[in-house]
Amino acid sequence: MKYRLASLLLAGIALGVIITVCGCCINFGWWNQERYERTEQTSAAMAETEQISIDTSFGEITINGAETNDCNVTAKITGQAPTTDEAKSLAEQTHIKLETQGKTLVVRAEKPHVRNNRSIMISYNIIVPAKTGIKCKSSYGEINLTNIRGDITAHTSFGDVIAENIAGKMRLDTSYGKVDCRKITCADFAANSSFGDIEVVFADACPNDLSAKITTSYGAIDADVPTNFAGEVVIETSFGKIKTEVPLMIKGDFGRTHLTGTVGEGNGKLELKTSFGSVTIR
Repeated sequence: MKYRLASLLLAGIALGVIITVCGCCINFGWWNQERYERTEQTSAAMAETEQISIDTSFGEITINGAETNDCNVTAKITGQAPTTDEAKSLAEQTHIKLETQGKTLVVRAEKPHVRNNRSIMISYNIIVPAKTGIKCKSSYGEINLTNIRGDITAHTSFGDVIAENIAGKMRLDTSYGKVDCRKITCADFAANSSFGDIEVVFADACPNDLSAKITTSYGAIDADVPTNFAGEVVIETSFGKIKTEVPLMIKGDFGRTHLTGTVGEGNGKLELKTSFGSVTIR
């Protein structure tokens, strides 16, 4: 009965999320609108900068690390309005600027004033030196990060966060979306989702004192732990199951919804917590 009630509650919340998202679309006039898309490219040298910062309200952010000394930005700009001419005007009045602030390169959009039932969406595809630190935010859009050795802070309100081959410190957060990470070799990792699953595959190149905190309120957690990990493991779920393929020395009380143990002798710590969902480590 407890799990049936939990499932019904989760279904109701998910329906509420869908209504909320659709409501946002209606309020911003995304239905029965004309669209005009154009692409703008710009670049800047990064010899004196260590980090890029980017923020978009509506649109995806894709950042790839490469063997380059520049930041190369390709922006897809979409204007939406009741007429094609107005949509085109909104898109053509929007321009991307790169500004250096100390050690940070800021990616900024100059946009015209937008009235009701009109909108401007900007999606970014960015190539930077692999060692670059990343600070990025989208209100409505996916974030995709690949081949980065710098520290990362990434947040989206409505969208997935996907990362692969990352070596720097990571802070990933989404309100409504999943987190999917592969080939992660960092020593300090945190991922959070309010409504979404989280899957993380840590590479064996991770230090054995890896510190990772993975939390979601409504979703499952699946973590592939590096083979050399040594330290404490804490797992909690209110409505779900715990499955571990990692041999643990159990500490204190444990049950089907909570477990604390250790792997070897070390200073690492792995915390995995969800309210509605199962937790698996391997």
